[in-house]
Amino acid sequence: MRLDPATAILLSGLVLVQTSAAAASHKPDPAPDAWTVEKCARYGRAFADLSKVFDARDITDGFIRGNRDFIAAGCSNGADICPTSPGDMEFANALTLMAMNGGAASSFLPFICRISPMAPASPKRPCVPAENAPYAG
Repeated sequence: MRLDPATAILLSGLVLVQTSAAAASHKPDPAPDAWTVEKCARYGRAFADLSKVFDARDITDGFIRGNRDFIAAGCSNGADICPTSPGDMEFANALTLMAMNGGAASSFLPFICRISPMAPASPKRPCVPAENAPYAG
């Protein structure tokens, strides 16, 4: 399909106007407020202190790296850190307690698992939702 010159000019003008408007409306992210900076500093100190305590435990590299990235980004990158080992879970629980005792809300924390860490079902032990599980009592 071939456009006549007037239509091509009109369409390119519309694209240019929309692109310019979008660029003009983009504003840089505001600087974090003092309380956000303080919460991140407290979280960073808690992470450093607990890293010494949990040093010899089953902590995964991904868990450590995720926390370091979160702190380096000023605790604002929305890092998705999923504790995948028992050591990760214990560390995450301790960090959560320290952060909340320091005044941070649970929504500040970067921990989230998008996929359940549950083991896959096997022929001998099928996956049954809890509400349908037989009583083992």
